[in-house]
Amino acid sequence: MGAAAARWAAAERGRLYLWAPVAIGVGVGVYFGLRAEPHWSVSAWWMGLAVALAVAAPLARKPAIAVALAGLGFAAADWRTETVSAPQLSRETGIIEIAGRLLAVEESAAQRRMVIALARAEGLDPARMPARVRVVWRGAVFDAAPGDFITLRAGLRPPPPPALPGGFDFARQLYFRGIGAVGFAVSPPAVDRAAPKTRRQRIAAHVEMMRVSLARRILDAAPGDGGAIVAAVVTGKREAISYRAEAALRDSGLAHLLAISGLHMGLAAGLIFFCVRLGLALIEPLALRFPIKKWAAAAALASGVFYLVLSGGGWSARRAFIMTAIMLVAILIDRRALSLRNVAAAAIVILLTTPEALFQPGFQMSFAAVAALIAAYEAWRDRDRGAPEQERRFTMAGRAKRYAAGLAATDLIAALATAPYALYHFNRAAVYSLPANIAAMPLMGFWIMPAAVAGLCLAPFGADVPAWRAAAAGMEVVLAIATEVSGWRGAVSVTPQWPLGALLVLTLGGLWLCLARAPWRLGGLAAVPLAATLTAGAPPADIYVAASGDNAGVVTRGVMGAALAEAPRLDGPGAAVAVYSTRRNAFAAAMWTEAAGLDPMRAPPEAMADRFSCDGSGCAGALPRGVVFSVIEARAALAEDCARADLVIAFFPVDEAARRACKADLIDRRAVWRRGAHAVSIDEEGALTIRNAMEFRGQRPWTRN
Repeated sequence: MGAAAARWAAAERGRLYLWAPVAIGVGVGVYFGLRAEPHWSVSAWWMGLAVALAVAAPLARKPAIAVALAGLGFAAADWRTETVSAPQLSRETGIIEIAGRLLAVEESAAQRRMVIALARAEGLDPARMPARVRVVWRGAVFDAAPGDFITLRAGLRPPPPPALPGGFDFARQLYFRGIGAVGFAVSPPAVDRAAPKTRRQRIAAHVEMMRVSLARRILDAAPGDGGAIVAAVVTGKREAISYRAEAALRDSGLAHLLAISGLHMGLAAGLIFFCVRLGLALIEPLALRFPIKKWAAAAALASGVFYLVLSGGGWSARRAFIMTAIMLVAILIDRRALSLRNVAAAAIVILLTTPEALFQPGFQMSFAAVAALIAAYEAWRDRDRGAPEQERRFTMAGRAKRYAAGLAATDLIAALATAPYALYHFNRAAVYSLPANIAAMPLMGFWIMPAAVAGLCLAPFGADVPAWRAAAAGMEVVLAIATEVSGWRGAVSVTPQWPLGALLVLTLGGLWLCLARAPWRLGGLAAVPLAATLTAGAPPADIYVAASGDNAGVVTRGVMGAALAEAPRLDGPGAAVAVYSTRRNAFAAAMWTEAAGLDPMRAPPEAMADRFSCDGSGCAGALPRGVVFSVIEARAALAEDCARADLVIAFFPVDEAARRACKADLIDRRAVWRRGAHAVSIDEEGALTIRNAMEFRGQRPWTRN
């Protein structure tokens, strides 16, 4: 055993570089996991510790390097947070007049969402005014274009906090985009044509206008969801896609087609690479005397840059470009294009430049899929090397079978690698993604993307309409496949909210399985039962209170509130989330439903009055294991409900004297304002555990409000 362990350790020495982004990610995770902002000197002390460890113990040099890389990730996250720091709105403003530079417009049939760089805002101190705001306009079409200086009237509010404890933090996402307020417009933007523009503003406006114009051109050429999805693939503008189409793609496992991912970037750059190389190969003098493969790689790299700019440079597009660019640069310098080292290099670049990407579902799912695929195909290639030459020769039928098997294996590996992240972030996974992807991916590679690339090439000459129609026709076929598959019985598996520990365990096990080379890599599979144990030990909450303090939801678990004695199956008949008001906090109610392990489409939130006893002052009812709850709006009912209930949720602030007199656990509006959304769990003995969003968020720059 000792000799085997020594051989396995020797086999891993050349792969230590692959763990560099993991160490950097640990440092980034530690920074964002803190509950308070660290002092700037923490990074220096961290790096100093690594140097001291390397000097004092030369044999521990590699662990010291790992510690240093983690410190580098911590410092990068700290630096990034400081550099993007900008004022945030602290309270709602009411309807005010705002003016600023229109940076971007996202259009759909129902609304237009604008990102505005504020120059002035009525009633706001310029020193505390947000640098950027995101405003929704649901009125008629306006003539303002990106780059214009506009004025409009709008109501603004602070960036939204998580809808439930441990939920996705939208405020953190907006913080790193420089957006300090969101809201809605009550008047169309008025354009000031005389306002000057800097060169940078003119370039940014030209690029954004090119994206908007191209999206409109595609939709004019191919109306409908097919054209809308093609426009999203080409320009990153997804707002014209109907909810029906988006739901079908999501529930069939084809939602990755909507993002500018490595699939689109790889197909687009690959088509340019293949066409340029084929064209040059047909010219014999060039093919014999010059490195046409490198020329084709350079052309593909240039097309990737153009695609990145055209798509708006979002998260997924940047990841896809970096990974594609590293692959093409590897060809230029005579290195192997597809390898885990290139994936590691891309991860390092992204984590050091935009460390907040570590918590984006797209980042996690993209790198999980790519790392798993390359690791699997490396193992497959090593196995094929030992096969006799005659066994590795294929007829046309054999090649077709190998292609089909490779496509099925690719989809299966990618689905397994990304499933934990889909379940953690979205509480759902597409069960039949394998057949859907097997049917859709050839269409994407051989029909839709070639037509889209042709459309981009023909657009400057005004001859692109047939190409867009052809691409949209192919996408309609994909959408038909998605609609069919998503309608199959049991197409979607919905799970309750996962604990973070389960995701971390699965991530570590997956990394060990993919990055290790020796047989001990199979030890990574032990993460599956461990994560299942952690998930089983963290059941979802039973009661939720909105961050606004004016709504609450109760997981009914399939039975009427008056008859609750024991907790039946979570997915039993009639399981739903009963909310005090179906009109307030609709988005939060949908998030509570997903966190409870229910599908909001099949089990939408219900009115609490349909499940429990309600009157003009509030609602009350019995929950599993004899717990009595009360939700009240009238102050007059506080004393009575505090005497008879185990949990009281008050939609108004309660003074300190009344709080001390209340015998029940009390969540009032002041507590919610201070600590964010609340969640209450009931254990087997009927004891209550109350969690709030602030326990997970802490006091950070994006939580100041």
